[in-house]
Amino acid sequence: MSRIRVFLVFAGFLALAGCRSRDTAPGAVSPDTVFAEDFESGSLGAWNDGVDTTRQQVVRDSTFARSGAHYLAVTYVAGGDGGWLTRFFEPGYDSLYASYYVRLPAGWQGGTKLIALYGSRTDNRWSALGKAGTCPTGTDFFATMLITEASGNPGPVRFYTYYPAMAREPDGVTCWGRYGDGTETYSPPLTLSPGVWHHVELWVKLNAPGSDDAAERFWIDGVPRGAWSGFSLRSSNVLRLNAVQLTFNRGVSGGPTAQRLFVDDLVILSGRPAP
Repeated sequence: MSRIRVFLVFAGFLALAGCRSRDTAPGAVSPDTVFAEDFESGSLGAWNDGVDTTRQQVVRDSTFARSGAHYLAVTYVAGGDGGWLTRFFEPGYDSLYASYYVRLPAGWQGGTKLIALYGSRTDNRWSALGKAGTCPTGTDFFATMLITEASGNPGPVRFYTYYPAMAREPDGVTCWGRYGDGTETYSPPLTLSPGVWHHVELWVKLNAPGSDDAAERFWIDGVPRGAWSGFSLRSSNVLRLNAVQLTFNRGVSGGPTAQRLFVDDLVILSGRPAP
């Protein structure tokens, strides 16, 4: 992707998010662009893991794309899901901000995972992947995601986080992602309307080891919709934010019908843009 194209994508979402047009505070450092994917290359070659061209296709259609001429179309197979696309950033960051556009078609059914920022060990890029049902220890992995609940078509957007102090299942050894710890706040409306492009943003800041000062925030179409702070994602600096994943998962049982989801204009920054 050319430097000009990256700049245009970045400038576009700054303008659309309203508050993004302000300068950074005096003495602040503007966040760097870690990764940008607008699919204008026509391929999925920028992704390190998960590419499955039977379920993920880059489509050329300037009348449908959020910008430019290309977008990602994901097919969720009946009884299954749409797979995933993962990009690694090693050794990692203590803060990452993700901005992208997602569109659900008319007639969408159920929920889905949307986007994830993972924390693997700096000596093992895979330590946070494939850990569904696993309880983190503070030194092995953490996972921060946005999902839509399966209670609607779709249900409301929620945090979905694996972290060391998370509640265990009744067996005491199984963990499933949590919407928060009871101190998080959600500001409705939280649903994504089918048939239109929605701007979804997620920011995660890691805690200093030994402190409970981690934070997560998300916005929908430029409006703050979720906030959570005062918890811990790690007990050691061996864990950092070092992967983004577009994750097209409908849960263990999958979904009953085949359907599609669309993505465009993903940008990952090393920190949250100034308010």
